[in-house]
Amino acid sequence: MGDTGKAIKEPKYWGSWKGRIATAIALDGEQTWNELLEKTGLTEATLNKVLAEMFSDKTLQKTNEEKYRIGPELYKEYRAFLEKKENLKDSGKEKTQMRGKFSEGRKTELVDWINQWKVVKKLDFSLEPKHFFLEGRHLDDLSKELICNATSEVLVVNPYVSDCDLSDTLWQTSSRGKKVRLVTRPPEDEKEEHRKKKQDYHTTLKKEGVLLTYNKRAHAKLIVVDRAVAIASSMNFYSGSSGRESWEAGLISIEDAVVESVVDSILNLLEKPESKELDRSVMQTVKSFYHSLKQ
Repeated sequence: MGDTGKAIKEPKYWGSWKGRIATAIALDGEQTWNELLEKTGLTEATLNKVLAEMFSDKTLQKTNEEKYRIGPELYKEYRAFLEKKENLKDSGKEKTQMRGKFSEGRKTELVDWINQWKVVKKLDFSLEPKHFFLEGRHLDDLSKELICNATSEVLVVNPYVSDCDLSDTLWQTSSRGKKVRLVTRPPEDEKEEHRKKKQDYHTTLKKEGVLLTYNKRAHAKLIVVDRAVAIASSMNFYSGSSGRESWEAGLISIEDAVVESVVDSILNLLEKPESKELDRSVMQTVKSFYHSLKQ
């Protein structure tokens, strides 16, 4: 019981499609293809794609009995992680979450909320195709409101993040106990005052619990809320973009396959060698580097 209040380090691939497969095997032992299809909730095409990727990176093997197993190190990592999460023991909701899936009811709630939001905003679009287009202030407003209404998790990839109302929704949501994960570029502004301001703001995000990862190659602008709604747009997380100095537009999707593809892409990005999770030591290294440039 002594570990209950401590954060548990997530294992490699946790929350991605690969993580679903690893979780199913860690929970129930070696699995057949049909068992993985049922327990992961993936489509046949997606399951085959992910199995091929795991074979390629040598994290998965196939036995003579046509069953799949993960390598011993990954298995131990998942077993240890799942055992620590067993404080919630066998409720169906928790089993679903441990298998990497999110509640179907949550998606229904968010779809209902979007329908109410569009009525209030007097917008005319349909959610029947499961995708819709927004621009300008409506894109900004929906992004903020969706992040603030998250009940479980927010995933964001955005190259430029500095102090603005949109960015503030990240630490505000994190401070309410929701998981907020951000992948962005490290502050690289030519002007020292702008760079320091951005560094300080990133430190604030980290202090408020935002899981901040730096990747110099990140250029996509993606938001996923509760694994139910995905936004792909041109909008950056700074006032010149979110504040409508520039014209921004994007697509919002509630289609399961699209949302899952975006989620998996973000989680795979986090596994890239060039992605560095920001902690105090990394922040100190970044500050020391820029300080050395001044001397």
